Amino acid sequence: MVKNFAKLFAVTALGMTLVGCSSTPEVDDSYKYEEKKQSAGETSQGSANLSMTNNASDLDANKAPAEMTNEQLKAMLRGKVVYFDYDRSDVRAEYYQTIKLNAKYLNNNPSAQVTIAGHCDERGSREYNLALGERRALSVKNALMVEGISADRINVVSFGEDMPVVDGHTESAWSKNRRAEFNY
Repeated sequence: MVKNFAKLFAVTALGMTLVGCSSTPEVDDSYKYEEKKQSAGETSQGSANLSMTNNASDLDANKAPAEMTNEQLKAMLRGKVVYFDYDRSDVRAEYYQTIKLNAKYLNNNPSAQVTIAGHCDERGSREYNLALGERRALSVKNALMVEGISADRINVVSFGEDMPVVDGHTESAWSKNRRAEFNY
């Protein structure tokens, strides 16, 4: 009985995920910017050099040379994250190249595992933000699975609002904290 309920729950969750992923995400170009030098009061944990660009020209997985070593590919991935709109967990089109590059790395390294950490800004209750962070991480996981990565190689974790990359109570700070990070 419990197994049947678990199967029903899994099928329902998968169906809801597929329905949620069936729409074309809106692209908001306002997130395509380079982080300029910030005053020490605005930065946290050395984030002054944080790059917010994930443009296709920066991360074209198809242009990565075949002779590129796994270490070079991993270096390209370092610091690349997926950012989300306020109160949303759908992956925006501009971040699919980041996901494809991570999938390429995972395909080249069959024993590698990835943990996707979902994060939120400080708005909302702690419980709500933990759930939203998990939905964000699961959206990225689903996108990796579409690229051929097995679900058992992808772990998800949510930190909610507990690990901001930038402290502050402004939209600029909040937009940098609404993210999913890849950890190998």
